[in-house]
Amino acid sequence: MKRILALIILLVFISCKQEKSTKESLETDKIDIELKEKLENILLRDQGIREIVNGNLSDKRKVELLSKLKLNKTDIEVDKKFNLMREIDSLNLIEIENIIKNYGYPSKSLVGEPANKAVFYVIQHSNKIDKYLPLIRKAAKSGDITKTSLALMEDRNLMYNGREQIYGTQIKGKANKKGEWIYFLWPIKDIDSVDIWRKEAGFKQNLKEYLKKMDVEFKLYNISELNDL
Repeated sequence: MKRILALIILLVFISCKQEKSTKESLETDKIDIELKEKLENILLRDQGIREIVNGNLSDKRKVELLSKLKLNKTDIEVDKKFNLMREIDSLNLIEIENIIKNYGYPSKSLVGEPANKAVFYVIQHSNKIDKYLPLIRKAAKSGDITKTSLALMEDRNLMYNGREQIYGTQIKGKANKKGEWIYFLWPIKDIDSVDIWRKEAGFKQNLKEYLKKMDVEFKLYNISELNDL
């Protein structure tokens, strides 16, 4: 009797394992490999050039990125790297707009992760947020991007349109009246509720913690005050 029971348990285990394997295989079969690889390359270019421009990377990492991006050291000299970033962003946007035209927002089930994040980043770094924000909202609602990603884009769109942000994610840089380059927190619509909105969107840091990490002074401005900085 014990042998029969053990055999039944074994058969059930094998059946469940095979079912799980079949399910995983079917999910893998749905992935568009060509699109996945294209998006991964776009994501690499978008994030890689920013990692280089920001400059907080080791020599080993710099060599690795230059190799992956097929760049030379001369391509990222001080007077060239920002123009290069703009050029990469422009080319990425052309590719992404073609992908959106053919696929809409590429879902996790279609391209997997992190490839599904490429469209978000390229749009976030473009001047076409207004056009594609409804698409990004839909992708967040379906779970293909996070609520924090959507919050970043909502805030950036408000900033680009000269309006107060909601989640306190956007930090702006400009030359002040003395000609010094400064960074400041873009004006916030409701400072009393900002940490509530941040938590609901999934941010782990409150506004003060975020600004401390970014090394930006916790100082609140109105839109009307910005020209006087």
